[in-house]
Amino acid sequence: MKINDKRQTKKLILLASLLIIILVVLICFLKITKKPERAWASFDANLENVEDIPVITNFIDPTSDRRPEIEREIKWIVIHETDNRGSSAGALNHDTFLHTDNSQVNSWHYTVDDSVIYHHLPDNEVGWHAGDKKTEDGGNMTGIGIEMCVNQAGDYQKTLENTAKLIATLMIAYDLGMDEVKFHQDFSGKICPHRLITEGRVKEFRLMIEKEYNKYKEQEKQNESK
Repeated sequence: MKINDKRQTKKLILLASLLIIILVVLICFLKITKKPERAWASFDANLENVEDIPVITNFIDPTSDRRPEIEREIKWIVIHETDNRGSSAGALNHDTFLHTDNSQVNSWHYTVDDSVIYHHLPDNEVGWHAGDKKTEDGGNMTGIGIEMCVNQAGDYQKTLENTAKLIATLMIAYDLGMDEVKFHQDFSGKICPHRLITEGRVKEFRLMIEKEYNKYKEQEKQNESK
């Protein structure tokens, strides 16, 4: 073999070795910087109260079409309004509706008014509330549906405050962030929560939720440091 051929072979070997080293370093870098897969919760928080607001659990009967008993991961909190302005249309009446009315196949997880929260479905079960049918990772299949009461006899401001506390509590329980707090409108296009949107209070309400969330996170840190 000629000297030039030997030199050329050595250069090729050196170049190949260098490329292999670069490839190994690149693979290691990608492994280090790769974000871990998101772990989504799939259990029920079994809330009994949210601060001083009682949570009354009265699950829909498993034989009802309103409760498909499909367990799933929790990826969203989906906010609605009942859109029922009747004086008596508080959380109790909506709970009664879900248990007695057979004219519709709709369901959600919580109803909130100015004094109480009713819990209708386990958080880790599908409910029919987001208007997006069985869309993968959609509001129905992976969202917790929360209905806010707008009854005339109720205090709407207090209902918003109670709902913000419930949402913040669920965010902590299921490791969700503000980006995972959605409206019915985000999944189906329906203007819901109607009153909140039409009165221009969306930003205010989201800040209310964030404030409660930050408060609970701070309390969590203090408890851990004890």
